[in-house]
Amino acid sequence: MKEDSKELALKYKTKKVVDLQCPVQICAARFSPCGSVLAAACFDGSVRRWDSSSDKFTEIAPLAGHNGWVQAIAFHPTAKQLYSADSWGKLMAFNYAEKESKPVWKNEKAHDGWIRKISLSLDGKFLATCGSDKTVKIWSAIDGTPVKEFKDFGWDLLSLAFTPDSKAILVGDLQGKIAQIEVSSGKRIRELDASAMYKLDRLQDVGGVRCFAFDSKGEKLACGGINPNRGGFVQGPSLVLVFDWKTGKEISRVQSGSENDGYVYDLHFMTDTVLAGVSSGQPGNGKVFFTLMGEAQPFVSLTNMPNCHSFALHPAGKKIAVVSTNSNSSGNGKVLDKNKEYASNFSPINILEIPT
Repeated sequence: MKEDSKELALKYKTKKVVDLQCPVQICAARFSPCGSVLAAACFDGSVRRWDSSSDKFTEIAPLAGHNGWVQAIAFHPTAKQLYSADSWGKLMAFNYAEKESKPVWKNEKAHDGWIRKISLSLDGKFLATCGSDKTVKIWSAIDGTPVKEFKDFGWDLLSLAFTPDSKAILVGDLQGKIAQIEVSSGKRIRELDASAMYKLDRLQDVGGVRCFAFDSKGEKLACGGINPNRGGFVQGPSLVLVFDWKTGKEISRVQSGSENDGYVYDLHFMTDTVLAGVSSGQPGNGKVFFTLMGEAQPFVSLTNMPNCHSFALHPAGKKIAVVSTNSNSSGNGKVLDKNKEYASNFSPINILEIPT
């Protein structure tokens, strides 16, 4: 039976539980598989943690040791291990369940520069990273030992994910190309076309594939980005492309109605037919959205959280953590604090609940 978008809008009518006021900007947030910890990758080089086993969300001592922005984090599917990577190329692993945790292992120079994304194989054996050095690397998730390295990429690598069978890696680049790389051989199996997410304008390459999500059956692949209209101060409607994983053909396209909505930075399949995510565009724009497969527009769009960068679903399926940006964060120097100084930006974490 075909799902009704009006009924789904009622089902996914979220209510706010609490706002976690983090004093710094955040790149990404994730819940642990056990649901007891919410972790956030922060611009100040820390990984902040909250006890997410109750609605109180009591903050726990942060994890330290990074030099630059912590750009990406990922949890091991079964072990009490959290992985984090920064803009200086450093990669670390922590025991996230310990109150005061030191690195289990670390690699000071995992990449030559910015590490963009981290992905864990579903069996928990391997950790993959990609970065601005145009390389993909595979590591042992247990001790950080290097396993494989793939270098044959010509563009900045922005997104990364293991395939559902853990036998291959998906890599999305700035030009809107998605490459499927076999882990054992390094062979490029195929490419998927997300070129609608790229534009050369004003001598500037803009866009790129920013995130991936598979449905629970491993039958559909969603990728997020922007349909850029122009370079410079980049503008364009947010864009989600969904591919049939077996055939590699595009089966759904969701594009927002405003060119200020900007990049889709995070995606998650709520069910095999309902996809949710966040976008961030011009200052004060972007949204949280829920969309039904096959429909061109979301059935829910939440615009009261500006410049959203991360969407995390609690494993119990009831709570969502959305990383946004503080209001009045246009960066034009007009907004001053009580001491008449420029007010720095920070990232509230909005905890939402799905009532039904």
